[in-house]
Amino acid sequence: MAEVKEALSVVGDIMGTYLPLIQSAIIVINKIIEICEAAEYNQNICNSLLDRVKLTSTAIDSLQRRKQRNESKLRDEVYYQAFHKFIYVLKEIETYTADISKIHGFRKYAKALTIKEKFAKLSKDYDKSMNDLHFTIAVANEEQRRIDEEALTEDLAEFDKYLKTIDRKVDDLHDEIKYIKNHINEKSLNGVNKIDPKNLELPSQGTADDERRGKNSNVVAKRIFKAQEVACKSFSTTEEGPKEGHLEILMKLSECKHILRFYGISKIDNNGVMVFEWAQRKTLKELYEKKDIQWHCKVRIALNICRGLVFLQQAEILHHDLKCENILMTQTLEPKIYNFELARYYSGNTTSIGSEMNDTMRWMAPEKLSNYNSRYTTWCEIFSFSMLLWELAFEKVPYRNFKLEKIKAHVTKGGREIIKFGKSTPEEVQEAYKKIISGSWKQIPHERISFLKILSMLEELHNSIIYMFDANLPDLLDNEALDLDGSNEVNDDLDIPDDDVCNVSDVNPIIISLDEGISAFRVGEHEKAWKCFEYHAKNDNVTAKYWKGRYLNEGLLADKKDPEEGKKLLKEAADRGNPDAQLRYAFTLLKILHEGNNREIFMEYITKAANEGENTAAQFHLGEIYYKGKCKIPKNEEEGIKWLRKAALQNNSKAIGLLNTSGIDIY
Repeated sequence: MAEVKEALSVVGDIMGTYLPLIQSAIIVINKIIEICEAAEYNQNICNSLLDRVKLTSTAIDSLQRRKQRNESKLRDEVYYQAFHKFIYVLKEIETYTADISKIHGFRKYAKALTIKEKFAKLSKDYDKSMNDLHFTIAVANEEQRRIDEEALTEDLAEFDKYLKTIDRKVDDLHDEIKYIKNHINEKSLNGVNKIDPKNLELPSQGTADDERRGKNSNVVAKRIFKAQEVACKSFSTTEEGPKEGHLEILMKLSECKHILRFYGISKIDNNGVMVFEWAQRKTLKELYEKKDIQWHCKVRIALNICRGLVFLQQAEILHHDLKCENILMTQTLEPKIYNFELARYYSGNTTSIGSEMNDTMRWMAPEKLSNYNSRYTTWCEIFSFSMLLWELAFEKVPYRNFKLEKIKAHVTKGGREIIKFGKSTPEEVQEAYKKIISGSWKQIPHERISFLKILSMLEELHNSIIYMFDANLPDLLDNEALDLDGSNEVNDDLDIPDDDVCNVSDVNPIIISLDEGISAFRVGEHEKAWKCFEYHAKNDNVTAKYWKGRYLNEGLLADKKDPEEGKKLLKEAADRGNPDAQLRYAFTLLKILHEGNNREIFMEYITKAANEGENTAAQFHLGEIYYKGKCKIPKNEEEGIKWLRKAALQNNSKAIGLLNTSGIDIY
């Protein structure tokens, strides 16, 4: 200690002595910032520590700029020791935040109380270091302590629940996978099962489905291995390096029953094959294209996929290409996550999007669409899962009629797919399922709910709806038997699609624009949308009056429902030439067409929307009314076909479908 004291007193440039310490502190501070900004769990606790650490940067900067004024204390041995202790505390904070922010780090804590105790100790040590260094700007005040307590209360309530969910057996698996990743370019296939080709037998009774064409011209052949049906997927034996480690990791992942089991490698006719379990029903996409999946089964499928994704997160592996096409289905409708060809590890390189993968954009997070070279994170994976949930619910790919450039512009500006359920979906399921999707596809990554939160919500939904369905109810129905999105309704409660307008700015003014309000409506942010429409309606904007009218008439916000006032606003906007309002106002008369001259008024407004407004939904409904004689309007097939063709030529899918089923050419 005497040597240190002497050195501090005689050194010429005292700041030069502190420079290595300052650099070390800044490196750790930057690591803490990076960890906290990427936190997947316990974000509130991480943010409390992050706020303090960022203040430290300001204090260090001030110390450097005012080195002459601080010369005496910088030469004090006690101060020098305090700076070292400060770095120790920073490193403890780095370790702590790294542990609690990732699912794998949870294993260090047997209970939530341990996290609270550690937080209290770190906060105390940090504040002491700040006082010792005279960094008073960074010492916690009463307001900060209140924020800390709120952060702990909120996060620890969730953490206690998560600890019960975590599979401790995955810890060993994580370590094994981590080792393989660290040696991925040097290991041989020693860790991969090598199956004797003689043990791969042909099925005793072959079918046309025994050989399938996979991606990239790979052939998938069915064989029998140890009395189990298996899929033998061809691969190149000339590939080196990562392929070998990849196969070993697939072996490890097979311990999860929600991931396609990998048995090992073998040969068929001298060609290398990877041997997987056989998925009788092919992909989830192929299944929903052939059959309608009942809602009790959809929720179970979503729950089991999520369980598989939580397992992958514990193993620190991201899939990178989540969609129904990459989920295989067994005969018993158990989902199996597969196709890890795009998968990367948390510390691995990101995936660049080439032209051959452009269709992946339909499931891609906005931050990835904005910059293809940005790192793919768990938040990106959560977003893709939300799109998979949407795809499963409505049994079609997202943005089916959008060109890829439109998808990119739409999603990066805050636009999303429409969540509109048909009458086949129980209301209890609608609200809960929609809440999960809406929470998972938020524009700001850190606002998305975590995989463990999604898992908890899906488990709660699954348990709550079991009683609603007969135990003997079939899981699958004929294709299009269910009305998933309201498109199968054939009564007079005609369906009007929401428009695709979406042009969200990154700026958050006091009053948002109408386009932003419409975008907020489309993603279910109804309070935000209502405030926008109410303000602009007061400014006598016709479009805003239409939207305000819709909210009041349809009760999109429970406390704002006023059907008659809404109807008046819709009529006002309709009379001022808004085609959407003309159609909506016409529909407000559907249930009272028999009263007075309402039938004539109904036809007047729907015709205005179809003719003057060129509203394709109005054109379709007007055509259907005339063609089928609906709403007690005299049947006029010629007039009906005219309007149906107008709508079909503008790509109205319902008009195209009706013309096709009626054997009528579009033009």
